Amino acid sequence: MSRECRLPPLAALCGFEAAGRLNSFRLAAEELHLSSSAISHQVQQLEDFVGQKLFDRGPTGVRLTSTGQEYLSNIGPVLDELSHATNSVRKTVKSRMVTLQCSPGFASRWILPRLTRLRRVLSDVSLSLSTNPTEKRPDVEISCGYGFPSGEEYETFMTTQRAPVCSAQYLRDNGPIQYPSDLSDHFLLHEYQRDEWEFWLSTAAPEISGITKAMWFDDAYSATLAAESGVGVVLGHLALIKNELRSGKLVRLFEQAVPQSTIFTLRMKQNWQADPVLATLRNWLLLESST
Repeated sequence: MSRECRLPPLAALCGFEAAGRLNSFRLAAEELHLSSSAISHQVQQLEDFVGQKLFDRGPTGVRLTSTGQEYLSNIGPVLDELSHATNSVRKTVKSRMVTLQCSPGFASRWILPRLTRLRRVLSDVSLSLSTNPTEKRPDVEISCGYGFPSGEEYETFMTTQRAPVCSAQYLRDNGPIQYPSDLSDHFLLHEYQRDEWEFWLSTAAPEISGITKAMWFDDAYSATLAAESGVGVVLGHLALIKNELRSGKLVRLFEQAVPQSTIFTLRMKQNWQADPVLATLRNWLLLESST
Protein backbone atom coordinates (compact mmCIF):
# COMPACT_ATOMS: atom_id res chain seq x y z
CA MET A 1 0.00 0.00 0.00
CA SER A 2 1.46 3.32 -1.05
CA ARG A 3 1.75 6.20 1.38
CA GLU A 4 1.72 9.86 0.50
CA CYS A 5 4.87 11.52 1.79
CA ARG A 6 4.74 15.27 1.54
CA LEU A 7 7.29 16.81 3.86
CA PRO A 8 8.58 20.36 4.26
CA PRO A 9 12.20 21.16 3.38
CA LEU A 10 14.58 19.72 5.96
CA ALA A 11 16.55 22.96 6.20
CA ALA A 12 13.35 24.84 7.09
CA LEU A 13 12.55 22.29 9.81
CA CYS A 14 16.06 22.60 11.28
CA GLY A 15 15.89 26.39 11.24
CA PHE A 16 12.47 26.40 12.90
CA GLU A 17 13.52 23.86 15.54
CA ALA A 18 16.62 25.86 16.51
CA ALA A 19 14.71 29.17 16.59
CA GLY A 20 11.91 27.66 18.68
CA ARG A 21 14.24 25.90 21.08
CA LEU A 22 16.42 29.01 21.57
CA ASN A 23 13.50 31.45 21.27
CA SER A 24 15.64 33.62 19.00
CA PHE A 25 16.35 33.89 15.29
CA ARG A 26 19.78 35.37 16.06
CA LEU A 27 20.87 32.54 18.35
CA ALA A 28 19.55 29.97 15.89
CA ALA A 29 21.57 31.62 13.14
CA GLU A 30 24.75 31.45 15.25
CA GLU A 31 24.18 27.78 16.05
CA LEU A 32 23.57 26.82 12.42
CA HIS A 33 26.23 29.20 11.02
CA LEU A 34 23.65 31.14 9.02
CA SER A 35 22.42 34.71 8.96
CA SER A 36 19.35 35.85 10.91
CA SER A 37 17.63 36.67 7.65
CA ALA A 38 18.23 33.09 6.46
CA ILE A 39 16.54 31.72 9.59
CA SER A 40 13.65 34.14 9.12
CA HIS A 41 13.29 32.99 5.51
CA GLN A 42 13.31 29.31 6.55
CA VAL A 43 10.63 29.89 9.18
CA GLN A 44 8.49 31.81 6.67
CA GLN A 45 8.93 28.97 4.17
CA LEU A 46 7.73 26.48 6.77
CA GLU A 47 4.76 28.65 7.74
CA ASP A 48 3.74 28.87 4.10
CA PHE A 49 4.05 25.10 3.80
CA VAL A 50 1.89 24.24 6.83
CA GLY A 51 -0.45 27.20 6.34
CA GLN A 52 -0.15 28.24 9.98
CA LYS A 53 1.61 31.04 11.84
CA LEU A 54 4.35 29.51 14.00
CA PHE A 55 5.97 32.64 15.47
CA ASP A 56 4.69 35.99 16.70
CA ARG A 57 7.17 38.64 15.64
CA GLY A 58 7.49 41.79 17.74
CA PRO A 59 9.86 44.73 18.24
CA THR A 60 11.60 42.94 21.11
CA GLY A 61 11.96 39.54 19.43
CA VAL A 62 9.99 36.46 18.45
CA ARG A 63 7.79 34.06 20.37
CA LEU A 64 6.24 30.74 19.43
CA THR A 65 2.51 30.68 18.86
CA SER A 66 0.50 27.91 20.50
CA THR A 67 0.55 26.09 17.14
CA GLY A 68 4.30 26.61 16.91
CA GLN A 69 4.83 25.22 20.41
CA GLU A 70 2.81 22.09 19.62
CA TYR A 71 4.62 21.61 16.31
CA LEU A 72 8.02 22.05 17.96
CA SER A 73 7.25 19.45 20.62
CA ASN A 74 6.27 16.98 17.90
CA ILE A 75 9.14 17.47 15.45
CA GLY A 76 11.97 17.78 18.00
CA PRO A 77 12.10 14.04 18.82
CA VAL A 78 11.68 13.20 15.12
CA LEU A 79 14.74 15.29 14.16
CA ASP A 80 16.71 13.68 16.99
CA GLU A 81 15.83 10.21 15.69
CA LEU A 82 16.70 11.20 12.14
CA SER A 83 20.09 12.56 13.25
CA HIS A 84 20.80 9.42 15.30
CA ALA A 85 19.86 7.08 12.43
CA THR A 86 22.02 9.01 9.96
CA ASN A 87 25.06 9.04 12.26
CA SER A 88 24.70 5.31 12.86
CA VAL A 89 24.76 4.63 9.14
CA ARG A 90 27.75 6.92 8.58
CA LYS A 91 29.77 5.14 11.28
CA THR A 92 29.29 1.78 9.54
CA VAL A 93 30.74 3.04 6.25
CA LYS A 94 34.41 2.11 6.00
CA SER A 95 36.62 5.06 5.17
CA ARG A 96 38.44 4.85 1.83
CA MET A 97 42.19 4.48 2.20
CA VAL A 98 44.75 5.27 -0.51
CA THR A 99 48.31 3.94 -0.09
CA LEU A 100 51.31 5.82 -1.48
CA GLN A 101 54.74 4.23 -1.20
CA CYS A 102 58.04 6.05 -1.73
CA SER A 103 61.49 6.41 -0.19
CA PRO A 104 61.99 8.25 3.12
CA GLY A 105 63.91 10.99 1.35
CA PHE A 106 61.22 11.56 -1.27
CA ALA A 107 58.51 11.57 1.40
CA SER A 108 60.39 14.13 3.47
CA ARG A 109 61.66 16.37 0.67
CA TRP A 110 58.82 16.24 -1.83
CA ILE A 111 55.60 14.88 -0.33
CA LEU A 112 55.57 16.55 3.10
CA PRO A 113 55.97 20.15 1.82
CA ARG A 114 52.93 19.49 -0.40
CA LEU A 115 50.89 17.55 2.16
CA THR A 116 48.32 20.30 2.77
CA ARG A 117 47.55 20.55 -0.95
CA LEU A 118 47.48 16.75 -1.22
CA ARG A 119 44.92 16.52 1.60
CA ARG A 120 42.67 18.97 -0.25
CA VAL A 121 42.91 16.83 -3.38
CA LEU A 122 42.02 13.64 -1.50
CA SER A 123 39.16 15.37 0.34
CA ASP A 124 37.69 12.82 2.81
CA VAL A 125 39.83 9.92 1.55
CA SER A 126 42.41 8.70 4.06
CA LEU A 127 46.08 8.52 3.07
CA SER A 128 48.63 5.90 4.07
CA LEU A 129 52.13 7.19 3.29
CA SER A 130 54.57 4.29 3.50
CA THR A 131 58.36 4.32 3.15
CA ASN A 132 58.76 0.56 3.68
CA PRO A 133 58.13 -1.91 0.82
CA THR A 134 55.43 -4.47 1.58
CA GLU A 135 54.16 -7.60 -0.13
CA LYS A 136 50.86 -5.91 -0.88
CA ARG A 137 51.07 -3.65 -3.90
CA PRO A 138 50.29 -0.01 -3.03
CA ASP A 139 47.84 2.15 -4.95
CA VAL A 140 50.67 4.47 -5.98
CA GLU A 141 54.40 3.74 -5.97
CA ILE A 142 57.14 6.29 -6.63
CA SER A 143 60.66 4.91 -6.95
CA CYS A 144 64.00 6.13 -8.28
CA GLY A 145 66.97 4.70 -10.12
CA TYR A 146 69.35 5.31 -12.98
CA GLY A 147 67.46 3.23 -15.50
CA PHE A 148 63.86 2.88 -16.52
CA PRO A 149 62.09 -0.26 -15.20
CA SER A 150 60.71 -2.63 -17.78
CA GLY A 151 56.96 -2.79 -18.16
CA GLU A 152 54.29 -0.53 -19.55
CA GLU A 153 52.88 0.12 -16.09
CA TYR A 154 55.78 2.46 -15.25
CA GLU A 155 55.91 6.07 -16.41
CA THR A 156 58.48 8.80 -15.87
CA PHE A 157 57.49 10.97 -12.96
CA MET A 158 60.45 13.35 -12.79
CA THR A 159 64.21 13.45 -13.30
CA THR A 160 66.85 15.17 -11.22
CA GLN A 161 70.57 15.82 -11.32
CA ARG A 162 72.96 15.33 -8.43
CA ALA A 163 75.68 17.84 -7.57
CA PRO A 164 77.86 18.66 -4.53
CA VAL A 165 76.11 20.76 -1.88
CA CYS A 166 76.84 21.66 1.72
CA SER A 167 75.50 23.99 4.37
CA ALA A 168 76.46 27.63 4.57
CA GLN A 169 77.66 26.93 8.11
CA TYR A 170 80.03 24.24 6.84
CA LEU A 171 81.61 26.75 4.45
CA ARG A 172 82.01 29.31 7.24
CA ASP A 173 83.60 26.74 9.54
CA ASN A 174 85.83 25.04 6.97
CA GLY A 175 86.81 27.77 4.54
CA PRO A 176 85.83 28.31 0.90
CA ILE A 177 85.63 25.48 -1.62
CA GLN A 178 86.56 26.98 -4.98
CA TYR A 179 87.60 24.02 -7.11
CA PRO A 180 86.52 20.36 -7.27
CA SER A 181 90.05 19.33 -6.26
CA ASP A 182 89.56 21.21 -2.96
CA LEU A 183 87.20 18.43 -1.90
CA SER A 184 90.20 16.23 -1.07
CA ASP A 185 90.46 18.19 2.18
CA HIS A 186 86.78 17.90 3.10
CA PHE A 187 84.41 15.28 4.43
CA LEU A 188 82.39 13.70 1.65
CA LEU A 189 79.10 12.16 2.73
CA HIS A 190 78.58 8.81 0.99
CA GLU A 191 75.61 6.48 0.92
CA TYR A 192 75.48 2.72 0.68
CA GLN A 193 72.60 2.90 -1.79
CA ARG A 194 73.56 4.37 -5.20
CA ASP A 195 76.66 6.25 -4.10
CA GLU A 196 77.91 8.40 -6.97
CA TRP A 197 80.95 10.20 -5.55
CA GLU A 198 83.47 8.09 -7.45
CA PHE A 199 81.57 8.73 -10.68
CA TRP A 200 81.42 12.50 -10.06
CA LEU A 201 85.05 12.81 -8.97
CA SER A 202 86.29 10.85 -11.99
CA THR A 203 84.83 13.47 -14.31
CA ALA A 204 85.11 16.69 -12.26
CA ALA A 205 88.35 16.09 -10.31
CA PRO A 206 90.26 13.13 -11.77
CA GLU A 207 93.42 14.40 -10.09
CA ILE A 208 92.05 13.30 -6.70
CA SER A 209 93.30 9.79 -6.00
CA GLY A 210 92.70 7.53 -3.08
CA ILE A 211 90.02 7.82 -0.43
CA THR A 212 89.16 11.30 0.78
CA LYS A 213 87.71 12.03 4.21
CA ALA A 214 84.42 10.20 4.26
CA MET A 215 81.33 9.37 6.26
CA TRP A 216 78.86 6.70 5.14
CA PHE A 217 75.07 6.60 5.50
CA ASP A 218 72.29 4.19 4.62
CA ASP A 219 70.74 6.44 1.99
CA ALA A 220 70.73 9.90 0.42
CA TYR A 221 68.09 11.10 2.88
CA SER A 222 70.35 10.55 5.90
CA ALA A 223 73.40 11.93 4.10
CA THR A 224 71.54 15.11 3.10
CA LEU A 225 70.34 15.64 6.68
CA ALA A 226 73.96 15.36 7.81
CA ALA A 227 75.00 17.95 5.21
CA GLU A 228 72.33 20.33 6.47
CA SER A 229 73.78 19.90 9.96
CA GLY A 230 77.18 21.06 8.74
CA VAL A 231 78.94 17.69 8.72
CA GLY A 232 80.24 17.69 5.15
CA VAL A 233 79.50 17.72 1.42
CA VAL A 234 76.83 15.54 -0.18
CA LEU A 235 75.71 14.85 -3.73
CA GLY A 236 72.27 16.34 -3.36
CA HIS A 237 69.25 15.51 -5.51
CA LEU A 238 68.73 19.04 -6.84
CA ALA A 239 65.02 18.65 -7.59
CA LEU A 240 64.35 17.58 -4.00
CA ILE A 241 66.30 20.36 -2.27
CA LYS A 242 65.02 23.37 -4.22
CA ASN A 243 63.67 25.04 -1.08
CA GLU A 244 66.90 24.52 0.84
CA LEU A 245 68.98 25.93 -2.03
CA ARG A 246 66.62 28.87 -2.47
CA SER A 247 66.71 29.74 1.24
CA GLY A 248 70.49 29.37 1.48
CA LYS A 249 70.30 26.50 3.95
CA LEU A 250 72.25 24.46 1.42
CA VAL A 251 74.74 25.85 -1.10
CA ARG A 252 75.55 24.32 -4.47
CA LEU A 253 79.31 24.28 -4.90
CA PHE A 254 79.87 23.53 -8.60
CA GLU A 255 77.96 23.45 -11.85
CA GLN A 256 79.27 19.98 -12.63
CA ALA A 257 76.63 17.36 -11.92
CA VAL A 258 76.67 13.59 -12.00
CA PRO A 259 76.48 12.86 -15.75
CA GLN A 260 73.64 10.39 -15.36
CA SER A 261 70.35 11.81 -14.11
CA THR A 262 68.22 10.08 -11.49
CA ILE A 263 64.85 8.96 -12.82
CA PHE A 264 61.78 8.88 -10.57
CA THR A 265 59.09 6.57 -11.89
CA LEU A 266 55.40 6.36 -11.09
CA ARG A 267 53.52 3.08 -10.97
CA MET A 268 49.76 3.07 -10.42
CA LYS A 269 47.62 0.21 -9.23
CA GLN A 270 46.13 -1.89 -12.00
CA ASN A 271 42.92 -0.50 -13.53
CA TRP A 272 43.49 2.88 -11.87
CA GLN A 273 41.77 4.56 -14.83
CA ALA A 274 38.41 3.25 -13.57
CA ASP A 275 38.95 4.74 -10.10
CA PRO A 276 38.20 8.51 -9.97
CA VAL A 277 40.19 8.93 -6.74
CA LEU A 278 43.34 7.35 -8.14
CA ALA A 279 42.96 9.16 -11.46
CA THR A 280 42.69 12.49 -9.63
CA LEU A 281 45.70 11.67 -7.46
CA ARG A 282 47.84 10.68 -10.46
CA ASN A 283 46.96 13.88 -12.31
CA TRP A 284 47.82 15.96 -9.24
CA LEU A 285 51.18 14.22 -8.80
CA LEU A 286 52.15 14.76 -12.43
CA LEU A 287 51.07 18.41 -12.29
CA GLU A 288 53.09 19.02 -9.11
CA SER A 289 56.15 17.35 -10.58
CA SER A 290 56.19 19.83 -13.44
CA THR A 291 56.24 22.91 -11.18
